[in-house]
Amino acid sequence: MDKNRNFFGAAPLPFYEPPSRKTSADIINEARLAIRESQMPQDNSFAATSIKPLQTKRPFTPRDKERLLFGKKIKDRPPSSFSLRYLQTDFSVPPSTPEDGATRKRSETRQQRSNSLSEISADGKIFNLSVKESAAQKIRLPSLDLRLSHQKKKYKNAYSLDNLPEENEATSPRGVQTRNAFSSPQERTESAVSSSHSHFGRPSKKIQNLSQCLLLGPQNLDRIFENRHIVEHSDNLFSQSEGGAAMTIEGVLALLAEERDETVVIRLLDDLYECMERDGLLVASKVASKMKIQILKTLYRHVESPNEVLLLNIARIILALKVMGNNLTGVCKLIFKVSKSDKNDNLFFKKNLLELFVDALGRSSPLDDAEACVYGYGSIKFLTMNAKLLHQILSLGILPLMVLHIKLVNNAKLENIFIPDQTNHAVFQLTGALRNLASDETMYENFVETQAIQQLCQTLDLFTLNADIVSNISRTLSIISTNEGCCDAISEYPGIYRLFIRMFKKYPENDEIIVRLTYTLGNVVANLDNARNKYYNEDESIKTLLLLWRIYLERTLKFCSLNDDGKSSTATEDVMIKIIRIVANMAINPDIGKAMNENFGAQFIDEFIKVLISNPFKKNEELVLSVLSTLNNLSFYYSAELNEDIFHVKQINIIEAISEYTCCESKECLIEAMRILGNLSRSKITRSFISETNIFSTLISMLDSGDLSLLKTTVGVFVNLMADQKNRKLLLENYGLLKLIGVMNNYGQYDWSLSMLVCQVIWNYCIDSSNLYEAISDVEIQQLIAILVDYLDEEKIFGLMDSTGDNSDMLMTNEYMVWEEFANVATNLLEKVEQFLDRVDSEEAGTQSKRSTVDSATNISFAGWE
Repeated sequence: MDKNRNFFGAAPLPFYEPPSRKTSADIINEARLAIRESQMPQDNSFAATSIKPLQTKRPFTPRDKERLLFGKKIKDRPPSSFSLRYLQTDFSVPPSTPEDGATRKRSETRQQRSNSLSEISADGKIFNLSVKESAAQKIRLPSLDLRLSHQKKKYKNAYSLDNLPEENEATSPRGVQTRNAFSSPQERTESAVSSSHSHFGRPSKKIQNLSQCLLLGPQNLDRIFENRHIVEHSDNLFSQSEGGAAMTIEGVLALLAEERDETVVIRLLDDLYECMERDGLLVASKVASKMKIQILKTLYRHVESPNEVLLLNIARIILALKVMGNNLTGVCKLIFKVSKSDKNDNLFFKKNLLELFVDALGRSSPLDDAEACVYGYGSIKFLTMNAKLLHQILSLGILPLMVLHIKLVNNAKLENIFIPDQTNHAVFQLTGALRNLASDETMYENFVETQAIQQLCQTLDLFTLNADIVSNISRTLSIISTNEGCCDAISEYPGIYRLFIRMFKKYPENDEIIVRLTYTLGNVVANLDNARNKYYNEDESIKTLLLLWRIYLERTLKFCSLNDDGKSSTATEDVMIKIIRIVANMAINPDIGKAMNENFGAQFIDEFIKVLISNPFKKNEELVLSVLSTLNNLSFYYSAELNEDIFHVKQINIIEAISEYTCCESKECLIEAMRILGNLSRSKITRSFISETNIFSTLISMLDSGDLSLLKTTVGVFVNLMADQKNRKLLLENYGLLKLIGVMNNYGQYDWSLSMLVCQVIWNYCIDSSNLYEAISDVEIQQLIAILVDYLDEEKIFGLMDSTGDNSDMLMTNEYMVWEEFANVATNLLEKVEQFLDRVDSEEAGTQSKRSTVDSATNISFAGWE
């Protein structure tokens, strides 16, 4: 592996990297490193810490205290508050799902449904029926279950559901008062299920039903006969079966039609569902049209109740009927009404309500049942704000369904089919719910597998003009882009980078959209090198980023000028951070980094300096850090040999701007400033500026730091500074050499790359000295020799066995590989010192002639670091 290659691709030599000298050992090491490349932590390679991805916080999305169907910005939206009273007067035959499950064909004209509901019969015919008494008399109520028809033949005394008299479907007269009998839970007493307690000589299967109420004794007869409705329908309130009295659907409906006590109504609704389940009526094809009308008509009497438990019990029965059309819309509104308050979240865990609800959404279409989807997915959006409900709904397979619905709309859009406003509203609710689903990190893989990301990108492409949908999708993408797999999926959408640029141009002033899309793009280019190339090669890619940057920089400065306290706008600065992060992460690619310097470097540097020297921005540590990190990544490609290099032209401006941050309290900003100094100190102009200002003394003081990252960056700057004799003298006068030896002694064996850099500083410091005693004291020389001898003892450090032993595992470790790099430099330094001492000893003994100094060809001058 080439020493100059980092995780992100080929890069030029940094200022501190030793020149490449290919030996047989190097060739073996390169092969070894190539094998172990993916296992090497990048922090241990100093090259990787010099140019690196810039990270930032995900844009903060505050949770609304109130659950809202739509935000304040959306116009002509469906209401979030409504009355369901209209259902009480709309008693047309409800549509049912065809038994064969065939998909309903859409009309080419996409006509909207009228208020009257249509019935799709088993043979696929569509018809409308008003519920009038004359019409009802023509409809013979079919058998609800083949099993009941069989029982009719077996038990002569059993009532048949085939030959019941036609019901009068008119409502009860206004003059009839609500019955009081059996209206309280106390009067619906439970007793042991025993044949000895049954007045008919056989056990009662259900105590809390009408049959048991009628058996309470003669004391209740007067109250029973006061209720005209019960008397008139007494022949079908219950039917006798082999097991005793059993509640019937007609009997429960009769009680529900008159009951007003909510506690009793809730119990009766449970009875009704159990009767439907017992009679096999939870399959839509087995429920006759008239029966559906009768059930819905009775249930709709209670839809205006404020009791959420009652409403959800109603919804459960309606969903079990697998209704369509207006009834589906109505039940979705019913659930939405309850889900608006998080206090009701616990109610959705009960029974099989969620399962039925997701099933109902699966039978709807955002094109044909748009209004139902608006309130249905509005409910999903609210419910998935609860973490436990989110997991419950995910387990029911909501994600694939949502992807399917998005795909239906996208395909219709691609086919230029007219999309009604209600469908747009449904897509808004759906994408809002998807944003909640994305908050579960375990779903990232599912987002990829279901192609949810591809469909979201396509929706973003097709609904560019809909700011509300764009906002929802940008939120989702910003969340899932923190995952590498999702970044791959985003990058695979055709034209995604052109789409990003189009969004930036379309919504430059919308900080909520821009901050999330720029964050998403920043994540993608941080993970994928081909993404850097593709985005950079799109027309106006960097130009658009610069335009956005200036918009938010000027907006921030304007905001500060209007505030007496001089505080800046956190929101606009956050956008600036996300924008500059894209540039920093794209600069990881050497070709792009150099190209951006050549084509846009002057503009970048001028814009960045504005931030570094402006008081309003100095207060935002993350913004300053982002600017410094980006400058570091771009200045990494600076070449002191090219006078036209933009960093060569503007190096003094940059040094002056960052000098304040070489002594700031923020460790992160301080380290980035040191890295920029390290890159620019390749130039003699920068080195002279450092030595003539207090920056040099600041660097000396940093050698006392105990932070390894700060020590490495600081020592890296000294590697370049030692190219000038003036700086060598300053190092000696400020006891810098003693500090460097102390750094290696205290921290060297914990970080071999740090020890390597210290050795290189000392080598460059004394490279031209014929007499080391003039540069290094005898005490310091003895300390240096002791440390080097100790650190070069690989058997002691790594426990290596002799040549006959198997050391292959140890030789392949990352620590050993980094140590080898240190050993190359340390060995040269130790030999130089020993040669000097040997010469001194020979001269003193008068036995040897004076040795010549080390050949200048071994002098690693500054040019070797460029």
